[in-house]
Amino acid sequence: MPEQDEFVNLSKMSFDVTEEQKLILEQVDRACREFRPVEDRYYLEHRVNDQVKPFFAKAHLLGLPVSRKYGDGQGSDMVTYALAVERIGREGTGLRTFFSVHLALGQMTIQHWGNEEQKGRLLPPATRGDAILAFGLTEPSAGSDPASLKTYFEEKGGRYYITGQKMWISLGSTAKYVLVFAYPKGKSTGMCAFIVDSQSSGFRAELIQHKLGLPTADTSTLYLDEVEVAREDLLGPPGKGMSVALSGLMNGRLSVAAGCVGVIQDCLDESVRYASMRFQHGKLIGKHQLVQRHIGLMSTNLEAAKLLLLKAAFVKQKYEEDPMNAELRDITDLACARAKYFAANASFDAANRAVQIFGANGYSLENRPARHLADTRVTMIYEGANEIMEQKLALGSLGSGFEAYS
Repeated sequence: MPEQDEFVNLSKMSFDVTEEQKLILEQVDRACREFRPVEDRYYLEHRVNDQVKPFFAKAHLLGLPVSRKYGDGQGSDMVTYALAVERIGREGTGLRTFFSVHLALGQMTIQHWGNEEQKGRLLPPATRGDAILAFGLTEPSAGSDPASLKTYFEEKGGRYYITGQKMWISLGSTAKYVLVFAYPKGKSTGMCAFIVDSQSSGFRAELIQHKLGLPTADTSTLYLDEVEVAREDLLGPPGKGMSVALSGLMNGRLSVAAGCVGVIQDCLDESVRYASMRFQHGKLIGKHQLVQRHIGLMSTNLEAAKLLLLKAAFVKQKYEEDPMNAELRDITDLACARAKYFAANASFDAANRAVQIFGANGYSLENRPARHLADTRVTMIYEGANEIMEQKLALGSLGSGFEAYS
């Protein structure tokens, strides 16, 4: 397998954005600044923010990674997409979760695996915000181990009937369509991916309450009781559902990494602002060495996370251009996992340090560090728990034959 660095010409490295990227990022920044008071209000009221879809649809930001052939698709490359989600991540992990699920797990997965009929039918309304997408993989007894799925399907008369339960599904109560993964009844092989209409008979979504964080994000449990799905709503080849799922998770990890970089940036900005105005012991706390230590570590982790994100986005774009390249797929998979793992942990650490700098004020949800601390904890669990990521990254160095569960 070639090393990742073979895809990077170090003599031509540039961290400048193009004029096109600059325009998109300015558009994203304006929208985020305008939306911040709305997200603040919903967070303090501890309720799901139902203004995300109409607001960002009006701003034409719900189709960033989708080809311009489909609806309001913007055709952004992966680096542009990652930078946009990074900016969104500054506003909070709840808001970023909407984009990770609808755009990365939903749109990008359909764009990669869907046939032309499916893409033409689903992507235009998805990019306009008329049809929100969700990703139904996790179950009560199957989180880090998707091979343990209990949801099953039966084929009768040329149609599929799905029965099971999905849990911790972001946008589950909001989505028009959910990508549902299931095994043939009585089997533990041959997983398939289905595009399920949430309005179908036998489909029910229930909002999960009392979460540690993410109060503005829709997190739901889904119940499927012989939900009927047409043959044309099978996503990808029959029996290739695991490949579809892993592909979607790769997209999701890139988005989580990007959002977490945004969180680190916001924690650093808030810490510098507060340390430059708060007096203790007769001087600004920014002059205290231990406060400087927190800020110095945050800034260093920010730069490291950014570089890992940019590299992951770069190789992801290469893979998008050459999707049949198995070696490049594996390189991209590891790059996205590494970026997600580091950025998730660094974002939680940044939030913790920011709360410490704010002192007692940092414990109030009226201040941004407290929200980031509550919200980023889940980033070390979803889209690949820390332990799974560590094993995955180790296996990337050790090679085959060292699989932990073989």
